Amino acid sequence: MTAENWRRHPHAPWAFANPAAFLPTAAVRKVAPVRPLPAGEPLLLPAGVPMERGVASLAHVLRETHADGLIVLHRGAVVYEHYAAATSASSRHHCFSITKAVFGLAAELLLAEGALSPDLRAADVAPELAGSAFADATLRSLLDMRDGVAFDEDYGNPGAAIHLYSRHFWGSGEGGVLAALRDLKAPTNAGAPFLYRTPAFDAAGLALERATGAPLPDLVSRLIWRRIGAANPARWVEDTGGRAIAATGFACTLRDLARLGDAVGAAVRGEGDPAWLRAGRALMDGGCRDAFARGANATRPGWSYRAGWWVDHPTGALNALGVFGQRLHVASEEEVVIARFGSHPVASNQATDAVHARLFAAIRDELRGR
Repeated sequence: MTAENWRRHPHAPWAFANPAAFLPTAAVRKVAPVRPLPAGEPLLLPAGVPMERGVASLAHVLRETHADGLIVLHRGAVVYEHYAAATSASSRHHCFSITKAVFGLAAELLLAEGALSPDLRAADVAPELAGSAFADATLRSLLDMRDGVAFDEDYGNPGAAIHLYSRHFWGSGEGGVLAALRDLKAPTNAGAPFLYRTPAFDAAGLALERATGAPLPDLVSRLIWRRIGAANPARWVEDTGGRAIAATGFACTLRDLARLGDAVGAAVRGEGDPAWLRAGRALMDGGCRDAFARGANATRPGWSYRAGWWVDHPTGALNALGVFGQRLHVASEEEVVIARFGSHPVASNQATDAVHARLFAAIRDELRGR
């Protein structure tokens, strides 16, 4: 395994389940008490999960989508739990861009507390971004991916900018994300259509750290990991400059990821302290649907994007997504949370969107009758 091939098979299943074994990481501390996850009535899916062509067994779906782990909570209880490959219940698995949802929730909590303004200009608090493409971007436009900075994040294109950019995460790019952000000079176009780009979140992360004076792992520990009753410390991959990466690199156990989803679902339903209620409502309200529709989102009609979360308005679900098959699905009104780790050979989750939409719908349908 090398720095160039750890995200490809046959190395990916082990590497994703053990990022702290070969990458520099910072700790996201947990604080007692731990929120228990009791065992609920086991989930029994029908003989087959409805698919585009016929039906498939759950085992087939998990195998073909390279699932490393899947857990289902219903009303706060575990009704299904599965691990495969190198992942176990104690593994701190790489979440990839689910990290954006974790960081985005922290940002929304600070906004809900009044500690930050959504109109905060990036370069005003992070002078390192002066002269970069993100200098004039507001925190809100960065969190909702509407800052308008041009960037090619087509993972299927070997020459896309994201591959050169990601070397500053865990490769040969010196100076970390900050150096990469300074190299992006395209002008900002505030209010542009939604366009998913990883650098926008890295710029938001730097601005948030500078505005609060606290590193991201400490912020998430205080604002989220303590409040959800996480059972284990998380790890956060540091870039080549020694900073936790706002856009990726968060690693936690599957059960703690499910706890996070359950806490967000409760906040959407109106349960929790005022900041969580406001943050949950902001996430569920979503971003601008028109801006999302004007972006390149033909495979997710009716959705929007808000602070790292993909909002499925037609079904009323929140989703956090990470490349190679990381998913967190929160159906708050039905009190269903589905968390999934994966090591799919194809980076983009659009390759398995339809499969997971049918699987998650089948799970929700079965639980709805209880």
